[in-house]
Amino acid sequence: MLVLRSGLMFCCPQDLLEFWVLGCLFVGLHLFVGGARAAGAALLGSAAGALVVFFTPFHSGHLESLVHNAVIAASVGLVIFGLAGLALGASDHPPARLLQALPLVTVVGGTLMILRIHAVAAPTYSLFTGLRVTNTTSPFAASCFRGFEDPWLQALLAFNVAFLALLFLVQARQATRSSRTQEEEDAAMSAAWSG
Repeated sequence: MLVLRSGLMFCCPQDLLEFWVLGCLFVGLHLFVGGARAAGAALLGSAAGALVVFFTPFHSGHLESLVHNAVIAASVGLVIFGLAGLALGASDHPPARLLQALPLVTVVGGTLMILRIHAVAAPTYSLFTGLRVTNTTSPFAASCFRGFEDPWLQALLAFNVAFLALLFLVQARQATRSSRTQEEEDAAMSAAWSG
C-alpha cells in the first residue's frame, strides 16, 4: 500500500517486490520482442525467480526472508536467463542505437534506485504514523523497507544492475559485428552477381 506522508511516498517491501516483478515482466517482454534478447530474457528470468519465491514456501512467512530470498532468486534468474538470451543472439535487426544507450540508462536508473533504497531502508519509522522515530528500540518502529537494509542485499542489487548493463553492451557488440558481417556478405554477393 502506498502512503503519502509529508511529501514522501512510502510503500511496504512486498509492494516494492511486486512493482519490481511487474516492471521486469513489462520491460523484459518489450526488450525481448524489440531485439535486445539477452537483457529482455534476463529481466523475464528475474521476474520468474522472484515469483518462484513469492508463490512457494521459501520465504517462511517472514517479510525479511521473502525479500532476501526473492532478491537472491531474482538474481539467479537474471544471470541464467541473461546468458541464455546471449546464446539466442540478437534479432535480425536490433535497434543498435537503443542497445548502445540502454547500458547508461540502466546504470543511472539502477544506481538511483539503490541509493533510494539505501536512504529509505536505514532509518526507522513509526508503524502507525509513518514519521521518523529516534528511538530505534521502540516495538512500533521499523525500517521502511524491511529486508532491504542489509548491505549484502544492496550489493547484490548493484551486481544485478551491472550485469544487466553488461548484457546490453555485449549484445550491442554482437549486433554491430553481425551487421558488419551481413554488409560484407551482401557486398561480396552483389560483386559476384555483377562481375
